[in-house]
Amino acid sequence: MESTLLTAEDVAKQLRIKKYTVYELIKRGELPSSKVGKQVRISQTDIDRYLELSKTGPQYSELRSPDPGRREFAEQPGPGAGLSRQAPGGEGESGESRPSAASVIISGQDICLDLLVARLAGEGIPILRSFVGCYNGLYSLYHGRVTMSASHLWDGETDTYNYPFIRRLLPGLPVGVFRLLGRMEGLYVRKGNPQNIRDWKDFSRPGLTMVNRERGSGARILLDQKLALLGINAAKIQGYTRESSSHLACASTVAKGGAEVGYGCERGIDRVAGVEFIPLQMEWYDFVFRLEDRHNPAIRIVSAYIASDEFKKDLELMGGYDISQTGHYEEFSV
Repeated sequence: MESTLLTAEDVAKQLRIKKYTVYELIKRGELPSSKVGKQVRISQTDIDRYLELSKTGPQYSELRSPDPGRREFAEQPGPGAGLSRQAPGGEGESGESRPSAASVIISGQDICLDLLVARLAGEGIPILRSFVGCYNGLYSLYHGRVTMSASHLWDGETDTYNYPFIRRLLPGLPVGVFRLLGRMEGLYVRKGNPQNIRDWKDFSRPGLTMVNRERGSGARILLDQKLALLGINAAKIQGYTRESSSHLACASTVAKGGAEVGYGCERGIDRVAGVEFIPLQMEWYDFVFRLEDRHNPAIRIVSAYIASDEFKKDLELMGGYDISQTGHYEEFSV
């Protein structure tokens, strides 16, 4: 039996988001689509998969990009998750793909990375995008599978972002780290907050249902450390094993009544009807590259752009970001 094909407008109504957001999800590879004539169609099966999502984690699949000069690798649920399919350049160890020397792969999920991609594309540099979580992005950077990786990993012991994880996950690998931006993390609750949910401590409430983020994402690592510090047994939280691959999918699940609480960043949630955001802490989004690649034209172009006033102005135009530390640079040789 064939799955029902829906228009972008149908999907927007079903997910309770704006039609623009549907196209954004398709562009970013989070929602598969097909063409019927000149019209975009999305299958109900893919929508269900998007909402229910992978219990097996992410895998890479190559997608056709709307920009003919750029290819993308996007996160998709499915069997064999966690293993990279072959990319240009052939296979590396254990059958995992390694990019060719000419490939430039940027790993990260925030839409601000589209600014970096656009800058490189404008210089004629072919781009691959990986939408895996930042924990897996740093792991891929360590193994040479990506050129640059974004990171927003909170360390509960030091109450700082990224630097402790960079030291632990990239041992012996000298790296450069640019601060891109800050953004607010918090909870997603239904409109009116009927359960009066206010803080991480509320996850300990008996019977409270949640929707989680995928393992390896910065948001998931934040939650798991908060639960550990509060002494909350995650196994007792209803819905803890149910994962979403993006903050929009997480918020949409709450809006549709599939959970009473979710969590993630604030930016873009105004596109999801029926959800309120409870701000809890500012997180810092950094950009990491290997120092041995500092002379790579792509690294030089991106570094100059991030350090410029133009980048700050572009972030301001996008809205929803803290740019007070944008452009700050550190090097680590651990």
